[in-house]
Amino acid sequence: FLIRAFRIMKSKDLQQLVLSKHESGDSIAKIFRDLNGAISYDTVRRWCNMIEKTGAIQLSAPPGPSRIIRTKQMIEKVKNCLSKN
Repeated sequence: FLIRAFRIMKSKDLQQLVLSKHESGDSIAKIFRDLNGAISYDTVRRWCNMIEKTGAIQLSAPPGPSRIIRTKQMIEKVKNCLSKN
């Protein structure tokens, strides 16, 4: 049950869990083992390094262009642009 629970946790919940475990003195390896593969060892290590440097886990926006929401209005705009050409 716990394994499944960790796998469906949201990223923010996992970040809070890593933060509290790191602040209580758990090692990176112990945090990784306790999460049982919900996130990678490298992610746990990266988050712990962020905690040590900034006191929090601050994730940057994903690289690349911003995402466009697919709505009926946007689809119509694209269709109109394509039909004009």
